[in-house]
Amino acid sequence: MKVFAALLLAVFVTTSTAFAAPKTTAQNSATVKINPDTLRRMFLDRNVGIAISLNNVHQAKERVNVARGNLLPSVNLGGAISSGPSFALNTVSFLLPFLMPSNWMDLKENTYLLKAQGMSHYIAQLNGYSSAYSIYMTILGDIELRGILALQYENLKAIEEQLRLPAQLGMIREEEYLQAQAQTQMALVQLSQVDELVLQEKAAIRELLGLPLTTEIVFEDAAVAVSPVENWSPQSLLTQVHENSPESRQMAAMITSAQYNKWSKAFSFLGGHSLGASRMNGAMGSLEHSGSVNFGFAYFPNLKISNLNIEQLKLRKKELQLEQANLIEVTLGSLMEAQKQYNAAALAHANLVKVYDAEVLRYKLGMTDLLHVLEASNGLTNSVTNKIKAQTALNTLRISLHRIMISEQFEKVEDCEIERRGSGGIKGKLGRVFNPEKYQVTLDEVCGN
Repeated sequence: MKVFAALLLAVFVTTSTAFAAPKTTAQNSATVKINPDTLRRMFLDRNVGIAISLNNVHQAKERVNVARGNLLPSVNLGGAISSGPSFALNTVSFLLPFLMPSNWMDLKENTYLLKAQGMSHYIAQLNGYSSAYSIYMTILGDIELRGILALQYENLKAIEEQLRLPAQLGMIREEEYLQAQAQTQMALVQLSQVDELVLQEKAAIRELLGLPLTTEIVFEDAAVAVSPVENWSPQSLLTQVHENSPESRQMAAMITSAQYNKWSKAFSFLGGHSLGASRMNGAMGSLEHSGSVNFGFAYFPNLKISNLNIEQLKLRKKELQLEQANLIEVTLGSLMEAQKQYNAAALAHANLVKVYDAEVLRYKLGMTDLLHVLEASNGLTNSVTNKIKAQTALNTLRISLHRIMISEQFEKVEDCEIERRGSGGIKGKLGRVFNPEKYQVTLDEVCGN
């Protein structure tokens, strides 16, 4: 019996063990070690969704360039063929689209849409990395739990084998052997369930990082830093976050873009601005200004639609603040409860270690049976499981709080800066009427060149 007790005592000597990753075979082309830094870099460099978001930024940039191109002047030459092989210019028209207010409004509208799209790309990076970071910390918790369950299974399996012959010979009650066997199978079920979770989570990380199946992934240990705002009130945190959040800045850019769209509609009745000269008596006549004014039935409804679009965006900004308030309140509240749960689970685990040790001692002295020892073993396993789950919950909630504050790993995700460059312009009798360089749009290294 002392042999059986010694085996049981070894079950929780080590409360955790490293997850034994599959050995690298000849088919594995590479091994990638994942920690918060490498996870962030690889996610931003390799994630397909981030690449699509970046493509949208470049499309928005080209729409700005198209709007800018619509401001450039052009010349139309009209030719006349006389009664012979000769050819002569009949008219010369200088199209001056930069005199059209609506064209300038279109440029402004697309410029702010580009800013909003760049902010959308930044938000996609933050949110995507937050999800990947949370999955990574969950995997670490599951790996730790897997190690404990594997150790428990191995010890229970050894106990079961040791009890088989004594039960067959009638030296111990058969119920003791059946109980040990049942405990072994339940431990195997739990181990298999955690293995399945780790497999799914590992596949999710592989997809997020765009890694081929031949790449082996090794997860390194990590911890999420405590946020300095964990003890703040929800209102104080909301005040700190709302106006400076990338979501609020994105909404501000969209509202400004919609306002320029409204003014573009307002000036849409003006069109066709040009200067032209005609050939008269063999020579070109003086320049003449021409244009057109056009009011259609859709003019005022379009203006009303533009106003409604602006109002809708302003309402969306208010809705965003309510969503942020909800997120902050839930995150701070859940974080507080998760800390309570972890403290309680840690205390319960410490107590159940003492209970288990006492049951083993009583069993060795012949004061109890094996069933009570196995029951104490099962309770100890549950306490370790609850402790690890509480720690994982703490980590994921802290990740959410760091995402809200853009702190810890998230402050290393660079914003997508969009700026105009150049100065100077075209000067003439009308003064500086057009600046071709001023509205060239550039993206920084984060967004690509």
